[in-house]
Amino acid sequence: MKNSMKTRDSRGKSRKNSREGAKILAEFVMGNSDLKLIEILIRSYQQIPPPMNIFERLKIDLHLPGFVSDIIVAVAVAAFLSLAFQLLLGLWTPLVAVESGSMVPNLNIGDIVLVQGSSRTQVITWDEAEKTSYIAFNKPGDVILYRPYGKERSGLLDQAKALLGMPIPPYKATPIIHRALRYVNKGDPMWDGGPRAPFAGYITKGDHNDVIDQSAGTILGLANTTYLAQKQKKEEIIEVGGRSIFMDKATGLIIYKADNISYAGEGISYLTPVDEDWVIGVARVKIPLVGYSRLVPNYIADGIIKIFKTH
Repeated sequence: MKNSMKTRDSRGKSRKNSREGAKILAEFVMGNSDLKLIEILIRSYQQIPPPMNIFERLKIDLHLPGFVSDIIVAVAVAAFLSLAFQLLLGLWTPLVAVESGSMVPNLNIGDIVLVQGSSRTQVITWDEAEKTSYIAFNKPGDVILYRPYGKERSGLLDQAKALLGMPIPPYKATPIIHRALRYVNKGDPMWDGGPRAPFAGYITKGDHNDVIDQSAGTILGLANTTYLAQKQKKEEIIEVGGRSIFMDKATGLIIYKADNISYAGEGISYLTPVDEDWVIGVARVKIPLVGYSRLVPNYIADGIIKIFKTH
C-alpha cells in the first residue's frame, strides 16, 4: 500500500514538474509577448487524465508485446496532439521548419515555428501594427505562412520522392514564411510606381530581403497564345487569381495575360499579392534550431540531385 501511494505521489510530482517546465519553456520562447496560446495548451493538458495508465492497462488486458504497445502509444499520442492542434490552432500540423535565410535574424534556418491557422486569427499588417505598436518577431506586423501562387503544399510523400531523386511536381511548393506589410485591393498599385494588383491580397517581404515578394521575379518572355488556349482547354493551366494570371501545371511557370499579349514569368509571388485563401496561418512562436532534423532529408535530396546532374 505504501509503495502504491509512493508511486502515485511520484507520478503526481512528475506531472507537476512537467507542467511547470512547459510553462517556463513557453515564457522563455515567447518572451512574454503572447502567453495566452501556450496557457490554453497547458490547461488542456492538465484537464486530460494521464494516458499512460490507459495504455499500461491495455497492455496487461490484451497481453500485447512491449513493442506493439509502444507503437500504439506513439500513434495515440500523435493522434491526440494532431486533434488538439486542430481544435486550438485550426491546423493538423502547425509546426514548420524555417528552410531559408529570408527572415534572418528574426527567424533563422532550422528554427521551428508554431503557426496559428488563418481560421483562428486575423492577419495584422505592418501598416496596421505601426498604429498600435504591435510587434511580432521584433518588427511590426504578422509573419504569415502562405502557399505561393496558391500552389498545393508539398507533403511527406513529396519529400520521400525527393530523397529518391524524383522531382516534386511543379504545381506544388514549400510554403513561404514572410511578413505581411499591407493589404491592397484590386487595382491598387502594389508598390510606388508599380503595376496595379490583379486581385486583392497582402504585400509581403522577407525581413532579410531587399525587395518585396511582388517585385522579386523575372519575366522570361512571351507566351504563345494558341498554345496556352490548347493547354487551358485540357485543364493543364489553372487560374491563379482573377482571369489574368494562370499557372502551367507542367512547368510551374506563371502566365500573365495583358490585352492580347501573354508573358511567362517566375518568382516568389511575382506581380501578384498573396490572396487571403493562400494564407495558411500566422507565426506565433519559434523554437530555435530544433528544425534542423526536419531539414536533413531536404539536404540529402539536394545532394543526390546534384550528384546525378554532374554525372
